[in-house]
Amino acid sequence: MKESRKKQIGKYLIEIIIIVIGVLIAFYLTNWGKEVEKRNSEKEIVSQIYFELQDNLVDLKNDIAIHRNSLQSQQNIQHFLDGENINSDSLMMDFYWMSKEEYIFPNTSAFENLNSTGMGILRNDSLRNLITIVYNNNFPRIAKGDNFYPDINEYVKGYLLENFRVNRDPSIKYTLNLRDSLQITFPRNFGNGIDQIIGYIPLNSEKLKTDEEFRFLISEILLFRIYKINYYQLSINNVQKILQLIERQYPKAIADKG
Repeated sequence: MKESRKKQIGKYLIEIIIIVIGVLIAFYLTNWGKEVEKRNSEKEIVSQIYFELQDNLVDLKNDIAIHRNSLQSQQNIQHFLDGENINSDSLMMDFYWMSKEEYIFPNTSAFENLNSTGMGILRNDSLRNLITIVYNNNFPRIAKGDNFYPDINEYVKGYLLENFRVNRDPSIKYTLNLRDSLQITFPRNFGNGIDQIIGYIPLNSEKLKTDEEFRFLISEILLFRIYKINYYQLSINNVQKILQLIERQYPKAIADKG
């Protein structure tokens, strides 16, 4: 009788062990499946971030080229105010570019997708931190409405309207050099007889040299411009770091989407 009970208990124990093992295996497989799904989602989002930032990087480089071109124009104007002899056609373009403003209008759909999924899906702390900095700090600093300093064009527009006239001579050429070999030549033809002619001409060049208000404006917008260039460069550097991290950590993910 006792022997029979022992066998029965042993049978029950084996059944329990089999059930426990089955539950553990099912639990493991469920977790493994969730982890695989999570890692696939991570790769998908990372590849989206990668190509989104590649596009944004093109805009960043174009914009910073314009800001640097404008900074050079501001410096040329300062030389003019200090008494240096500068070609009037060249100076006319410098007066135009000193007032030009550029902002980044970044595509952020991939970042919004990442936020909705949860930043924790990214296993690489450095990558997660850099992405957060670029989208939540760098981009807003150079986006319209969120920038720290005033819009340069708005800041000087009133003075320009009172003391300058617009160039209307289409024979005067100007070439703006952007990234790599990309150039824009002015006057710029848009077809249908529409040409963009640029250049601002002072109503009184000699008076301009002694105008303290104009010197003040030049000094102020020089500060604004340097700030903008520095933040653009910081954004470019951080975006490039993100792209390099993704290329090292997720080469297959971007290769599959490329």
